[in-house]
Amino acid sequence: MSQNDVRIPMSKGKRTLFVYALMVLYIGYSAANYGRGVATPKRLLQLDAMGLYSLYAALGTVGMMLALPLVGKICDTFGTKAVAVFGVLFQLVTRFFMIFDINATTIIVLNTLSCFGAGLYMSAPFTMLAEVCDVGDRTKYYGMLTTFQGLGALIGPPLTGLMVDSGYLNLSFISYFPFTILALPFIMALYPNKKPARMPGQTDENRFDFAGIFLLVISISCIVFWLSLVGQLFEWVSPISIALVVVGVLAMILLIQVERKHPNPSVPIHMFKKKRLTYSFICSALVTSFLTVISAYTIVYAQQVMQISSSLSSTITMPMTIAQTVFGVVIGRYVGKKFTERFRHTAMISLILSAAGALIICTLQPTTSMVVIFVASAIGGIGSVVPQGIFPSFFQTELKPEEINAAQGLYLFGGTGGSCLYMALAGLTLNLGGTLNHVFMIAAAFCVAALLFGFIGLRLPREASQEVKSAGA
Repeated sequence: MSQNDVRIPMSKGKRTLFVYALMVLYIGYSAANYGRGVATPKRLLQLDAMGLYSLYAALGTVGMMLALPLVGKICDTFGTKAVAVFGVLFQLVTRFFMIFDINATTIIVLNTLSCFGAGLYMSAPFTMLAEVCDVGDRTKYYGMLTTFQGLGALIGPPLTGLMVDSGYLNLSFISYFPFTILALPFIMALYPNKKPARMPGQTDENRFDFAGIFLLVISISCIVFWLSLVGQLFEWVSPISIALVVVGVLAMILLIQVERKHPNPSVPIHMFKKKRLTYSFICSALVTSFLTVISAYTIVYAQQVMQISSSLSSTITMPMTIAQTVFGVVIGRYVGKKFTERFRHTAMISLILSAAGALIICTLQPTTSMVVIFVASAIGGIGSVVPQGIFPSFFQTELKPEEINAAQGLYLFGGTGGSCLYMALAGLTLNLGGTLNHVFMIAAAFCVAALLFGFIGLRLPREASQEVKSAGA
């Protein structure tokens, strides 16, 4: 099947309606994700549990990260639409319970479950668009997804901040509901619950990898708990500290061994043989630290060090999201018209801008003008467009149709995994007596590393360039 084949044909009108339903769904997803960054510091501070902020943030990312590599596997069994709809509803239910007066531990658990639900559907729009659009339209619509994601991030924080300052702290956790509820019926009605094509050798008997799922949960949970809580709830050299490290490392080693041998693994490690996917994965994992530092720790810095209100701190992500909204479509269309000629230099400029934004954040002081934060937010926002919206078109050029679902889940797993690692390291840094400025420096180092990896690996071989040109002809 060539890159411009369409697996699920739709009439132009239905496809347009379906595409915009996906866009509205992504507004809700993004509003929920970015809005909680404004409300959470206030709520944990209210419960005298701000010391658990890094654990809260890291475990939320763990929930999403655990869902992503499983998406392809679960979709093989139940169908893409069924899994996406379940994920949306699961997130709605867990967010609803967060509006009640509950303790910090329950908030952390519900947030983790909510993010797991988000992970079940956040990759679905990319997979669905790959099946209803040809390669040219895919690039354009992927850019639009980034734009609408930016729009959600633009709406979510100010709305949440306004609700928090108005005394509706708990209700702010469900402020995104209208967007999701509006989009869901159209997606359910227009998209068939068609299961993805099976990979060679896949049978009904080997379609679920329980050992891989179990080892993934154990390894990631142990490592995150250790990085986030060592030096705070237990000593470096203590039975629980040693146990978490040993169990986490052993589970990771066993996970790699099990997944290499399994004919249909939950974590498709074999996909790392794909060079373009591997470099996209690494760059996305590293550069996501900028989005995390802007939407989480910079807001904490503004609220607790610079002493500004929730409403004003919610504007920190606005320049970033405006940049994403404006440049998402522009860059998607620009790269989509001449993908082979324009992808590499656009990707490199993107990574440079992300590194520049993170380096500016490193200079923050209690008396720094908000203008400096806004500039860094906008620069990094432009830089985030390509990893979010254009990289999938890049690594899909070396994939077979039946590999797209697993690859997309693995790619998004890289982004959330990088964010999780960054937040766990941030928690460790703070537990060791470091400051938020040290946390900012870690993000800058991640972004510079992404730039170096991008320079090495984000390039299309000549034969791939010719194939993409032929498909788009």
